[in-house]
Amino acid sequence: MAKQPKGELVVVGFNYDLLETKVAQEIRTSADRIREKVKKTLEDIIDVGNDLVAVKEALPHGQFGQWLRAEFGWTERTARNFMAVAEGFGKTETISDLTIQPTAAYLLAAPSAPDEARETAIERAEAGEQITTAVAKEILAETRKKKRPKQQKALSADKLGLRLVKSLERYKERWNQKELSDLARHLREFADALEEQRRSRKKAKE
Repeated sequence: MAKQPKGELVVVGFNYDLLETKVAQEIRTSADRIREKVKKTLEDIIDVGNDLVAVKEALPHGQFGQWLRAEFGWTERTARNFMAVAEGFGKTETISDLTIQPTAAYLLAAPSAPDEARETAIERAEAGEQITTAVAKEILAETRKKKRPKQQKALSADKLGLRLVKSLERYKERWNQKELSDLARHLREFADALEEQRRSRKKAKE
């Protein structure tokens, strides 16, 4: 069997006879358009993604993957990359003027990428910056860092106890003996409740 030339698409033939004539013609036309447009520019990727969405909607359920393999040798994951970029960037009016590399667009269009990251990338591209893969990763990291709530470092029981003692000593002279006794009792009850919660969590994990 002859080797497929490097860089050429593997086409094994999709059976269009199973489709209505009009639908088959439309999908063949889409296939031709997609071949012409896979030039790895953002605008073309968006066009490809929109065509793929249209084909997926037109084909009967379960045939989209077969069509992709037959026409382009693609997996559905590859198609999802195009469709995600179309969804993420397709509504931007000046998209043809933006300098966003295709690999950067794929990263920013991923389902896990926050909308804020895409908006930031578009704003920076509109300002004239080239959005490379490295820049896209940087934008994503910064956006996710902002969204991640800061975790407060938990104090150990000893440090918490010392801090509490110091706080109590500052107010000791202002309270009478009965109030201090009541406070001490409430603190013991509170400490016992915390200890019980800690034991319950530990037992649940085991």
